[in-house]
Amino acid sequence: MKLNRRHFLGAGAATGLVGLSGLPLRAQENVLNVTAYGGVWEQAIRDCFVAPFEAKTGATGTVSLGGPAQWLAQVEANPENPPLDVLIMTPDLAVIAAEGDLMDDFTVENLPNLADIPQEFTDACLGKGTYFDYGVGGITYNKQYVSEPPKGFAEFVEGVSSGKYIASVPSISYGPTPVFFLWALNNALGGTVDNVDPFFEAMAKMKDNLVFWAGPNDFFNHLASGEADLGIYFDGRTWNHVDEGVDWIDFINPEEGGAMTTVAVQKPKNASPLAWDYINEMLDPVNQAKFADILNYGVTNKKVQYSEKLAARVPSMSDALLPPYAEIARVRNEWVDRWNREIGM
Repeated sequence: MKLNRRHFLGAGAATGLVGLSGLPLRAQENVLNVTAYGGVWEQAIRDCFVAPFEAKTGATGTVSLGGPAQWLAQVEANPENPPLDVLIMTPDLAVIAAEGDLMDDFTVENLPNLADIPQEFTDACLGKGTYFDYGVGGITYNKQYVSEPPKGFAEFVEGVSSGKYIASVPSISYGPTPVFFLWALNNALGGTVDNVDPFFEAMAKMKDNLVFWAGPNDFFNHLASGEADLGIYFDGRTWNHVDEGVDWIDFINPEEGGAMTTVAVQKPKNASPLAWDYINEMLDPVNQAKFADILNYGVTNKKVQYSEKLAARVPSMSDALLPPYAEIARVRNEWVDRWNREIGM
């Protein structure tokens, strides 16, 4: 193990606390800096993961807000003494971080709860991370205007092309668009990572009946105002609106399978060993079930017992498609360039 400045500062100041790593937690190292998106995400991270971590270790968890690209840049700038101990990451950036050898390997020895996470989710992070929650990109619609919603992507394209529906779809400025919209629709229409012609042909057919959203709130406003009848959105965000009293909105997981939009967790090399204790809490079935109830998204531990409300909402992992994130990362820029040339929004 490399002895960096973090370890030298803590030498000789053992507190008697011991983490999953088997190493004593030193007073100077008794703080862990983890990451979270803002809003309800931050509170869920604090309540579901930070609180049990602090209770079990006696350590303190601090939460840094921001986004994966920013967090990864901070680690890249100082890999010997990373300012962040645990990162939540988009799948494509998780692959980049793993390929750059910036992250530690995930093992059951360090993370006992990893044994109950499907191996494919760890493999997707090249063994240097895993997925801990997921949503599904599908079709959200206004029940006041749409009495017979499309069952899947093919019917969606047909209905929008014919003018039966006005659809709100994500613009290319929204980060997840290449995966949960472009890849998912293209895949449903028979395309491949190396052949996205079906997607762009479908967009050309639908163009007169499309409006574009740059952020999730824009989509909701399109449906609320009647500017659009339905569109491409996330299951969890849809159910959050329903729980807030919006009774005119509903969600369909496309019959071809919506794209599983996942969030990965990773530990930078040379980060505090306490990170293993914290990540193990993130993978714990009880903690994950609580997190799912707050955010209306699925979680990845196979032992999770969803509440009755969530069980009726969350698509099983077998009913969603796991995109080939590593392959998509290879051609993502080409897709974006073509979108800008042909669609422009």
